[in-house]
Amino acid sequence: MNELQPLVYAIVLNWNRPDDTYACLASLARSDYPALKILVVDNGSGPEQVRMLRAHEFDIEILWLERNYGFAEGNNRGIQYALEHGADFVLLINNDTTVDPGMVSELMRMVQLDPLVGVEGPIIYYADLPDKVWFAGMRFRRNLYVVRRGLHLKPPLKPVEEVDFISGCGMLIRRSVLERIGFLSPDYFMYYEDLDFCVRAKQAGFKLMCATQARMWHKVSASTGGVDSPLKQYYQVKSSLIFYRRHTHGIMYWLNVLLRFAHAAWATVRAVLQGRLRQEAIMHYFKGIQEATAGDTARRA
Repeated sequence: MNELQPLVYAIVLNWNRPDDTYACLASLARSDYPALKILVVDNGSGPEQVRMLRAHEFDIEILWLERNYGFAEGNNRGIQYALEHGADFVLLINNDTTVDPGMVSELMRMVQLDPLVGVEGPIIYYADLPDKVWFAGMRFRRNLYVVRRGLHLKPPLKPVEEVDFISGCGMLIRRSVLERIGFLSPDYFMYYEDLDFCVRAKQAGFKLMCATQARMWHKVSASTGGVDSPLKQYYQVKSSLIFYRRHTHGIMYWLNVLLRFAHAAWATVRAVLQGRLRQEAIMHYFKGIQEATAGDTARRA
């Protein structure tokens, strides 16, 4: 461990996907950043998976949780552990990703140029289309969160670009941000907790940046069963309505809600035309609406 470098704790949340987690850990183990520690938080997968994780050759720490606390609270347990063990930065990493060996070093090189940068992320590519960008930071117009625009990625790229949103799929967080605004909100079991965190960080005066030379790859929606899965539809709409209620007001609230439903209607029509509409997904979507509008933000395992 290089004591001259800020200590980074990479937090990898595992839930019943040990093969994905193994691939993620293997890529992190190849990182060239000298002051990197890796913490696996097992979100209630069970003792057998913990034994499997302990059996491999990687130099990692493991925090086992007795049940599935969801993405936000599961990561919060890891964040607390990392801060207690001296982390200067926390790096949230989805377990269904792999990272470039130089990603952490590039993120750290860029974030240390400006002490006001509190949250930073890489460019994230599709795992099955490794040259196609999945996420590169997002910008919004005022408080209209449904209409998003990513970075202009044609060369020459700037080494860093200021944005409004960094995905929790790969999010580097400065310790002072966590000490100032707290952790991820556990009101979101999954989805929108990262956007909620970014909004709070900006409100506290921190900058959000995308480091365009830092790279990672993502198996999109692997943990929820795919982009059209009922589980994803349920949590996406429920969390979005919780977010709008918390961060928008008046006409902007209703604009966000109406645009969200319009987008869902278009996605439904497209699914019908493509022959992949799942009735179960529609039922879960309306269940998410019902629970969110009733103010039910209870966490689910």
